[in-house]
Amino acid sequence: MADVIGFPRAGVRRASAVVALCAGLAAGCGGTAARERTETAKPAAAPPAIAVVAEREVRPRLQEWTLRTPALDAETRVRVLLPTGYRAHPSRRFPVLYLLHGRGGDDRDWTRYGAAERIAAHTPIIIVMPDAGRDAEYTDWYRGGAPIRPRWETYHVDELVPWVDRRFRTVAARRGRAIAGLSMGGFGALSYAGRHPATYAAAASFSGALELGSQDAWGTRAAEPAQWRAHLPVDLAPRLRSLALVELHTGDGAPGPLDRRGTRRGCPACFIERFLHPMNVRMHDRLRALGVRHVWDDYAPGTHAWPYWRRDLRETLPDLMRVLAAR
Repeated sequence: MADVIGFPRAGVRRASAVVALCAGLAAGCGGTAARERTETAKPAAAPPAIAVVAEREVRPRLQEWTLRTPALDAETRVRVLLPTGYRAHPSRRFPVLYLLHGRGGDDRDWTRYGAAERIAAHTPIIIVMPDAGRDAEYTDWYRGGAPIRPRWETYHVDELVPWVDRRFRTVAARRGRAIAGLSMGGFGALSYAGRHPATYAAAASFSGALELGSQDAWGTRAAEPAQWRAHLPVDLAPRLRSLALVELHTGDGAPGPLDRRGTRRGCPACFIERFLHPMNVRMHDRLRALGVRHVWDDYAPGTHAWPYWRRDLRETLPDLMRVLAAR
């Protein structure tokens, strides 16, 4: 059931589940169209940290950019979904949702499998979907306590956010930004929001892999406990208090109403959701103990599959629009 901890409004709906580890189980389609220049409110000069390698229009509202940054070893892509009417209202600015994929996915997932274009068709928001590599660790990597490449957090937070604000007509302030993601992207959303509370006004996790840190990036828990505490959402929970909205959505791994008929207990998507569910419960308990207002949506039956993540996005967008500033 859905519950709102510290929120006076009633009727918070049932939500869905998330995915990342199972991104390869879903199927979708893309498409290409003629390249079109992006409208800008300011000169389209990229910050020094980011260089544009290529850009193309995938569909009328969907753009794909290939970027180069010294924070990463190789070129990276980001998809940007513009709101309906973006070009028709050249003086209007829009809030931004940074929407993160899960492990094994990439920047195309939310538009290939997640129906982001259809779900957000009538929502006046810019959706930015960056790549985070196949491992999707959502962190800078460290050796001996010093950051090394890849520096995904540096790229996503310190470089990509100002690049987006320069190139698109955004509400270029904390009050105009939210971040959300599925599975490892849920970890990334809450970790980034906790580590950078002055950057985002809202954060949402869809069946987040909230305790699956990266031994490759940080070292073992025994050898580098400070690194783990500095990145895990449960340890960063007090820093989420300043956000206008925090949401947690999770299922219990049992086949639910959005699964295909005949889905049996013990399926891979069942196992993953059941494995991640206790992590989300512990995060909810931690936020509740701290008195951090949040939406808690434990919707019981539901697996780690795209039908649930699409429902999560569809139901979270109105909540985000209630707290994000538009101009």
